[in-house]
Amino acid sequence: MFYVEQKGFLQNKKGKTAMDSERINTILKEVIKEAQDLKIPVPKNVNGKITINPRPKKRFGCCKLKDREFHIEISEFVLATDEKKIRGIIAHEILHACKGCQNHGVRWKEYAEKMNARYDYNIKRVSSFQEVGLEAEQEKTSADKIKYIIKCQKCGREYPRQRFTCVMKKINAYRCQCGGKLTLIRK
Repeated sequence: MFYVEQKGFLQNKKGKTAMDSERINTILKEVIKEAQDLKIPVPKNVNGKITINPRPKKRFGCCKLKDREFHIEISEFVLATDEKKIRGIIAHEILHACKGCQNHGVRWKEYAEKMNARYDYNIKRVSSFQEVGLEAEQEKTSADKIKYIIKCQKCGREYPRQRFTCVMKKINAYRCQCGGKLTLIRK
């Protein structure tokens, strides 16, 4: 996307605005401070710069441990929402850097509840595009691309896929989490 910088925000040719990386990095520092004020043990090895990733279409953000440092990444499309929602997404990822919080387990949920209560965030395991204040078009476009569905014969669980994967090539070698046999449905 092409953006023109304007006082902490970027504006593209269509007039849509988004926060610039300097402002995002300032928010990161503020959110870390908020967590620390609540006695949430945010490690010192969180990289101070957020990566803006243009590739993800469904994921809002992620926290990765690389070279003994936690790197926070947010998806470019998230920049189109308001600052409060972006702060919540960053807070969600910061909590993953805390010891014992690499998943959405009990400790992560406890920290998320503290942040939500104190700062009025809406941190939870999964949020929809509507909850984050984004258009549902992104959800529709990926749903329209589903070409295959792997279905469990035992529990009925469905695994939608856009591409033909190795599981589909040898479907009889794989099982559902429940232990049921899988079948392939082509759309």
